[in-house]
Amino acid sequence: MRQITRKILAVLVLAISLLGLTACGSTASTETEISYDENYLHSVADFLISNWSEMPQEKIAQYAVMDAEEVEAMISRYGLPFTADAFTTAFAGYEGSAAELGTYVSTDSYEEPEIRGDEITLVTNLTYENRAAKLSIVFNEKSVAQSVTLDPKYSTGEILKKAGMNTILGMGTVFIVLIFISLVIYCFNFIPGNQAPKKEEKPAPKPRPAKKPVSKPSAQPEENLVDDKELVAAITAAICAYSGTSSDGFVVRSIRRAESSKWKRA
Repeated sequence: MRQITRKILAVLVLAISLLGLTACGSTASTETEISYDENYLHSVADFLISNWSEMPQEKIAQYAVMDAEEVEAMISRYGLPFTADAFTTAFAGYEGSAAELGTYVSTDSYEEPEIRGDEITLVTNLTYENRAAKLSIVFNEKSVAQSVTLDPKYSTGEILKKAGMNTILGMGTVFIVLIFISLVIYCFNFIPGNQAPKKEEKPAPKPRPAKKPVSKPSAQPEENLVDDKELVAAITAAICAYSGTSSDGFVVRSIRRAESSKWKRA
């Protein structure tokens, strides 16, 4: 199988080289001064289309994931007009669309190459068993393919159907996640230790103690000064001098402090 594939590649590369050398017409862009051979660009598109339709799916899948070094080695060995990334991308793109495209039917037309800056874009319209497709190849100024895109064509109904499905899936996923989060939050109520703390009841204010009535200072007890002989003698002498009598007729038994007003009047 590997020998058959190598033979196919060799034959196609040789055909591309011959077309490039023997092509009569070439088109030049006056604005960007990039020259290209339109037939050569067509042959590069045909190379991809024929390989996709003739190679087994296992080989296509192998090319789609091939290592960059291996691709570079194969490109230099066979002189393929592709960059390593463009080659693997081309086979990966066809592998992803092969199921919905079906069997290759025909190449319908090549659109006029479009030049943008130092790039040349060739668009090829294809027909497959299940639907049409558009192959776009972007070449650099040396006519080496650096980007390959295969776009299946969908009807308006299919586009609307896909858009509706995407909308339903997107919104449905969002609502499912929101419902799940709500359930998780609700389950927190049943987990011990996660209850909301109860508000602490404030103790009732204690009644203020009644103010005790301020007691007036009690009257000073009467002083018994009878034992103070000197004081007794002085008071006795004063009384005798005031009354004009002698001390023989009375005895001092107690002495009390008189109010200050009476003393002042005296």
